[in-house]
Amino acid sequence: MVLPDDEAPALKWPTRKARRAACEALCAHIAAGYSLDSFPGANRTTIRYYVEQFPNDFPPAKLEEAERLGLLEWERIGKEGAKGDLAKFNASAWTFTMKNRAGWQDRPEADARGSPCTGDGIVRAETFKPRSSEEIALGVLALLTAKDMPEDGDGSQDAD
Repeated sequence: MVLPDDEAPALKWPTRKARRAACEALCAHIAAGYSLDSFPGANRTTIRYYVEQFPNDFPPAKLEEAERLGLLEWERIGKEGAKGDLAKFNASAWTFTMKNRAGWQDRPEADARGSPCTGDGIVRAETFKPRSSEEIALGVLALLTAKDMPEDGDGSQDAD
């Protein structure tokens, strides 16, 4: 149902200048480490509407940058707290906050081993599996004798 102009809902920020000022305030709020849900100027639904309807006034790239800066702020707090630079730093509360805000989760110690990067880009730490010395030795032996392997990749060399 289309509403006549006199019944159309009023925009919270009707002008480009007002929308841009709202975007600046929102970005400053998020960059300071606060959540979108705690923004006093509008709720999440209203902000989403403006981002979708007015992308020039609420540029997604600017909002993403603000999110990164907000995460940086929380990581900075954790780093300073871990170094002892923050009096009465509560590591448990900070960890809980990061799990909720940044999606952090506990990982088994084995998953955290190895380098998280490869030449092809970032690889999740969960893909690395610790190997025993015996497995490593067998792998090296297989690499050294690879030229003796049949081209079909079947290395069993059983005649069956």
